[in-house]
Amino acid sequence: MTSERQDLSAHQNIPAKSAKDFPTWTITPDIGCEKVYTCDEAIDLTGGKGWYVYTLAIVLAFAIMGMTLDMIGLSVVVTSACDLELTQAQQSIVMSMPFLGSVISAYPWGYIADTQGRLKALKIALWTSFILATLSAFSPNWIVFAILRLGSSSFSSGIHSLSLTLLGESCPSRLKGPALIAVLSLMFYTFGVYNASGYFILGLDFVYDLGFIVFSPWRLIALVLSIPLGVSTIFIMFYYESPKFLLNAGDEINAIKILRKISKRNGLKENEYPVQRVVFNEMTQLRKDVPLLQSLKEQFVPLFKPPYLYRSLQLFFITAVLYSNNNGYFAWMPFVTDKLSSLEANDTSSNFCEMITSYQERNTTSICITSVSEFTVQISFIQSTACILLSLVAMWLSSWKKEVHLAVLLTSVVCGVCLPFTKGWLLTVVLFYGFLINCVSMPITFSYYVDVFPTSYRGMATCLGVMVARISALIGTNIVGAYLVSHCTGSLYSWSAFIMCGLLASVFLPANKPKKLC
Repeated sequence: MTSERQDLSAHQNIPAKSAKDFPTWTITPDIGCEKVYTCDEAIDLTGGKGWYVYTLAIVLAFAIMGMTLDMIGLSVVVTSACDLELTQAQQSIVMSMPFLGSVISAYPWGYIADTQGRLKALKIALWTSFILATLSAFSPNWIVFAILRLGSSSFSSGIHSLSLTLLGESCPSRLKGPALIAVLSLMFYTFGVYNASGYFILGLDFVYDLGFIVFSPWRLIALVLSIPLGVSTIFIMFYYESPKFLLNAGDEINAIKILRKISKRNGLKENEYPVQRVVFNEMTQLRKDVPLLQSLKEQFVPLFKPPYLYRSLQLFFITAVLYSNNNGYFAWMPFVTDKLSSLEANDTSSNFCEMITSYQERNTTSICITSVSEFTVQISFIQSTACILLSLVAMWLSSWKKEVHLAVLLTSVVCGVCLPFTKGWLLTVVLFYGFLINCVSMPITFSYYVDVFPTSYRGMATCLGVMVARISALIGTNIVGAYLVSHCTGSLYSWSAFIMCGLLASVFLPANKPKKLC
């Protein structure tokens, strides 16, 4: 007890300290407080004048045009390769390479895009497809040509989905819909481009013996059609990775750096971009340090489970309807155009199907063309221009893209039903191209892939959509070829009914500003 009192006395005898001997806490406004933005808000704030988006869209449009020429332009290359002396069976094998390459590479491109980055995957696809397409022009025989074309199409097939994903994730929301539709609509000029290339180049008279090959006009066509791939390969080096992908991968620092660079390219001054912190506000996020097989499973399986299953199947079905019908009939466009060119403008003696069924089966020897008619070039450019103008209208009406999509499919159905019994050159041409107007719905459909699916699965979903498109195009081409001549009326009615099924499925698409699935 005494010791306790002594201790207390000792404490009491401690001299008092002045205020300066104690720490002082000053309460001031927290001027360093930072607002945290969501990823979409941060991208919207980069808007400015939109120069980065516009120039990126042009580069990606060239890339997609190069992909389309690499795949579809092969038809004019193969049929003019007379010195290879291809049989019809060999021609069919070579022509199937782009579809086969697209199917076998769709899944890998989706995985690479969602795990390694959109821009990195796009650079690989562009560089390799350009090199292989260029080398194919110097093939000594058809086997080497087929192998190189399989390789080039396997790489170029990823350009479509990778470009859409990169552009969609780099755009402010006000520019996303119009930009995606505009980029995809330029694909429609490829039909005119490769026909025009055939028209001008096949008319040239030259042959150069290089020892291991004879360099003739068809090889020059192959080189010319690879130019868009080469151009876009160079210019894509000046653009940045998707900031959304970087955030999805947990790299906030580099995402903000890229957002600042994009805002500067868009015309904003450095101190005008306010974002210091940004968060990834989607429930799904890329996981690192995951075994390869498990990672592959995690990128693929969720698309076929709720809540994604319904939307995946819906978009895949609509894609199959559009590409099987449109590509199937486009493959037969030279034949139909040739038949139309034989009619006079005032000829009302034959309807469309009578004109088609009068066609006599070709012989089984190899087909070798040495020229493309001027009429074919004119029609192809008119058709391409019409599709682009309609796509620009759809872009202008992007706020009502679902309604535009439904109207386009309904127009296609009506034209398909009326076409079999149509007489007269002008009306036949109008209805036939009206039947193929559903090409305008292709970019609209793929814009839904970008809008609906979250960042973690967007690349995979879009690549699978491309795979469905290519398989459908291959099947559609064979079905149209088998039945258009022998069962013209039934074929057109069947395809019209199939498009109607796609129309009904499209009724249940999400609103024009769809909410992402989480």
